[in-house]
Amino acid sequence: MATSFADQFTELSAKLSRTTDAIRDGTVSLETDTQERAKVTKVAKEILELVKQPHDAALEWFRVVSELTALRMFIKWNVFEHIPVSDPITYVDLGAKVDADPSILARLAWNLIPSGILQQVGTDKVVRTPKSMIYTTKNPLGALACFGFDNILPSLCHMPNFFETHPRSETNDRLNTIASHALGMPGKTVWDVMTRDPEQVTNFALAMNDKTKTWPDLGSYDIKWAVESGNNEKNKDRVVLVDVGGGKGQAIKAILKATPGLDPGRCVLEDLPQIIDEVKASPDPELANVQLVSLDFHKEQPIKGALVYYLRRCLHDYGDEDCVGMLKQISDAMDPDSKLLIVETLQSNPPSAVAASMDLLMLTIGGKERTLEGFQAITSRAGLEIIQACTEPGVEGAVIECARKVASS
Repeated sequence: MATSFADQFTELSAKLSRTTDAIRDGTVSLETDTQERAKVTKVAKEILELVKQPHDAALEWFRVVSELTALRMFIKWNVFEHIPVSDPITYVDLGAKVDADPSILARLAWNLIPSGILQQVGTDKVVRTPKSMIYTTKNPLGALACFGFDNILPSLCHMPNFFETHPRSETNDRLNTIASHALGMPGKTVWDVMTRDPEQVTNFALAMNDKTKTWPDLGSYDIKWAVESGNNEKNKDRVVLVDVGGGKGQAIKAILKATPGLDPGRCVLEDLPQIIDEVKASPDPELANVQLVSLDFHKEQPIKGALVYYLRRCLHDYGDEDCVGMLKQISDAMDPDSKLLIVETLQSNPPSAVAASMDLLMLTIGGKERTLEGFQAITSRAGLEIIQACTEPGVEGAVIECARKVASS
């Protein structure tokens, strides 16, 4: 046992040492190289898991929840804005600025000091650090912390109670989710629940928009075939690309930029009527010629025979039955040479710690992350088959290409 531990520790230490040498000689920068940073993070976590004892892990659970709570309170009370960048401020003076008791401010701050979000000076003063600067303005990380505390944490905490009165199985009922019960709105979809409060809508949009920037629009998938096919005389009247549930067009704009020859006038952006109305109300020059179509993707797909249907970060919000129904609407609209591109997490089995936690979160809203086998199951039931799954190192999202199943003779 001791030898095994020593060997593992030596191997992990050697990996960190090699990275240190690369940083020192300038061949690696953890600030700009996301893949290298992910590798270092993974090794560091492996070292922690190697040396931690079970009771260490249990105490860590409390620390994480306490830090999130303190962070949420400081954001809600606008405390970070009143803490100087370089000159320490006493808890007494800080309390006067935010109308809070100095003692409770200190107790909350103590949960942000170990991780370097704040720094205490002496016994009664505090000062900001580079890590806390981002919390002085509206930003994706702060929005994620607020949304996580206000919505995700209550839903996870409610899970044991939910399964006391509901079957111990995945739910396929969008109106009967753990989140809707936890947040006091049973019988409502998770989107109805989230839009109950403008602040929640803002936090969700800000957090998710930032996260989607790390996802591929097309990644290594080459869509040039669709442009070339669209230029054929026989296809001159066909839509080339339909972005199903594409929000305000972030992905379709990126695809247009990355794909020379793709005619915006032969692209369609689809989403709920209220989203499309917002796009029309605030014209975006990059979407000037893109067709805007209102759509409920649980209902009939209005654009028939497009060369490419594109579905990004939608399926993980829903259970299998809903997904099969959504995919069937697209499958029914496809021509034999049409393709469907699904952009989602392609989960390993077992998944990474982060992927597993995201999947548990999706369980609370009736959704799920899926393995390749999981995608094969729902696409097959919708009359589709997976042709390929395009992945990239260090990127959690995959582009899964599907075609209509060929009828067996």
